[in-house]
Amino acid sequence: MRAVSAWQAGPGSWGSEAWWWSWAALTLAMTLLAALAFHWWLGLRRELDRLARLLDEAQGGNVRVRFHSRAWAVRPLAERFNRLVRTLHDIETERRREETRRRQFVAAISHDLRTPLTAVLGYLEAVLTGAVEAQEERRYLETAYAKGKELRDTLDRFFEWARLDLDVADLPAPRINLAERLRQVLIEFYPAVHERAIDLEVDLPEEAWVYCHPDLVARVGRNLVQNALQHARGLSSLEISLRRDGDQWVLKVADDGDPVPDEVLTALFTPFQRRPGSPGAGLGLAISRHLARAWGGDLTVARREPRGLEFTVHWPRAQPAPGEPASGRP
Repeated sequence: MRAVSAWQAGPGSWGSEAWWWSWAALTLAMTLLAALAFHWWLGLRRELDRLARLLDEAQGGNVRVRFHSRAWAVRPLAERFNRLVRTLHDIETERRREETRRRQFVAAISHDLRTPLTAVLGYLEAVLTGAVEAQEERRYLETAYAKGKELRDTLDRFFEWARLDLDVADLPAPRINLAERLRQVLIEFYPAVHERAIDLEVDLPEEAWVYCHPDLVARVGRNLVQNALQHARGLSSLEISLRRDGDQWVLKVADDGDPVPDEVLTALFTPFQRRPGSPGAGLGLAISRHLARAWGGDLTVARREPRGLEFTVHWPRAQPAPGEPASGRP
């Protein structure tokens, strides 16, 4: 008798049932895969829609938004989006900082130029209109001249602040004797110190080599000494020293002025910030710190006991030239 294969069997046979179950399993698997794909697509669509909304927020000026996604396919895009937004945030922060700086600059110019200019015009008008006696005219003219010099000095300081970055970038950094350049600067202040009977103590080595333009050294040195002479109330002594500390030269300018309030101390290096009643534009220390950091150093301030402030400037030390012995006191 001829055997009949399972696939040749009629309805109800084992072969027919196996084929049916195989087809059903395949259909079920394809349905599940389609459902999973559809679910994945919906999740991806939601994530992309959320990303689009965040992009609209960022475009509208909200640079603090961040995009985090659990969808593995979207994570690289999310990381790039967050990097882009962080960059935009940094740019916006810098823009606002520059805008604040510009407004402070304009406000400070308006205030600091109006006062001496008004005084100059007032004294000159009094002389021109004959409102003062002849013997008083010279005193009025001398006062107007002094106010004019004050106005010029204020303009010079504003111009220096406006050109600060350009000046630092344009100036070369030759190898110079820092100690000798500081001695040249300090000589300028001996008459004022002697006139006010201020006890000046200077401790500088013979040589202290650094890489820095001599004009920048002079600007920082003058600013620190002028700051003590103009703003240290009750000043009777001034100590200036330069010593080596490892790979750096450290300049200290210390005064014995009256105690400074905490709010004044914390704002000393903030542009256009001045102690009430103090002269100047409030830029000298801000300029000095900017210059110190431009040559790889820094400018800091600390209280002295029992009174006074101590300003510290760091310069990276230049290596001795060939055949030249290392100098400086540790």
